[in-house]
Formats: sequence, structure tokens, C-alpha cells
Amino acid sequence: MRGLTHWLANYLGELAFTLLGVDFNERTGEARFLIMDPHYVGPDDLSQIRPKWVGWKSQDSTTHLGTKLFQQGELYNLCLPQRPSCV
Repeated sequence: MRGLTHWLANYLGELAFTLLGVDFNERTGEARFLIMDPHYVGPDDLSQIRPKWVGWKSQDSTTHLGTKLFQQGELYNLCLPQRPSCV
């Protein structure tokens, strides 16, 4: 996350993700989310990191734990990077 100086953190739940982007398809009504899972520990090897730990996910995608990304009734901690004020 180099270069990002503004963050909006939301600490409410037991699950945590960094939401980097949203892609909404107006024709189908479907949304995809560019998610970075902050729980990755390991080498800086993109073949191990993508797409499991960083990538475009749908609401039905699974987490590193094998659970659904977004589950009804769960609370989430979201880190939302904000655009720098100089942009």
C-alpha cells in the first residue's frame, strides 16, 4: 500500500479485509470487489499471493479460510484506502 496516506478504518467485526475497489455492472446488477486480505504472511511471491490473497472477488468468493467472502449476519473490519488530497 505504498503511496497511500489516507485511510478510513471501520472496526466492528471479527473478519477483516482491505477494500481497494468496486466494479459494478449496471447491466447485470452484479458487483465485484478488489480485496486485499491482510492475513497473508509469506514471501513476496505473486504466484502465491494472487488471486487468493489479493484479487477481484464476487460476493460468493471464498476466503483463505474457505468460508464465503461476505456472509449475512457477520460484521466486518474494512480498511478503505482514500485518495490522497493532492490527486
